[in-house]
Amino acid sequence: MHCGGRIGLLSITILALVCSACYERTPATEARCYTKTGHTLRGDFLRTFDALGGLRSLGHPITEPLIQEGRSVQYFEYARLEDHPDNPGGPVVKLSMLGERLGRRRPPLDARVVPPSREPLTRYYPQTGHSVSGAFLDFFDANGGLKRFGFPISEPLLVDGHLVQDFQHGRLIWYARPVNGQNVVMEESGRVYFTVQGLDEMLLQPQPCPADTSTVTSIGAESQQN
Repeated sequence: MHCGGRIGLLSITILALVCSACYERTPATEARCYTKTGHTLRGDFLRTFDALGGLRSLGHPITEPLIQEGRSVQYFEYARLEDHPDNPGGPVVKLSMLGERLGRRRPPLDARVVPPSREPLTRYYPQTGHSVSGAFLDFFDANGGLKRFGFPISEPLLVDGHLVQDFQHGRLIWYARPVNGQNVVMEESGRVYFTVQGLDEMLLQPQPCPADTSTVTSIGAESQQN
């Protein structure tokens, strides 16, 4: 292969790698309404919601899209999505870093107590200087890892009598007695951040499902749509 051909192939490969990390734009008319909370997902918010694990990962939508800080955002039980039309790699919808926004980042571990790199039950992230281990690590790996939670921004700590660990996108909580069969659950960080900002609670009020949407009436089952 001549030099020009190799350069062209390299450019195509780089473009493919970049696009693999993006959520492609979807038709604005695609929509799904959740009757439990009375709110609707459309287009890019819907596609990103599905790509990140849907109800199991983000919970139900608790608002319609609204404008904050000059961009469109939408709140969910466990998260907030935000639109970035000005993203250098092309328009994309991203998870908000609610753990960071709530001021939960703690100082990194002292270098003297950083766990060994070959420790099988603990994973250290030098990007933020914190580690994840035990039941928190099991839940982290089983539910989307870095893509869903981002890097850890604290070590486990006690908050209101519960052991918690904070990540860039939210908080995990450990319970001695399982909740719905799990010892580790996600905090409803979307609701927490909504409340902390003092936003108008009328935004949480259910809305009638628009006529042009598919509807989800059963809890936790996107597949059962009308």
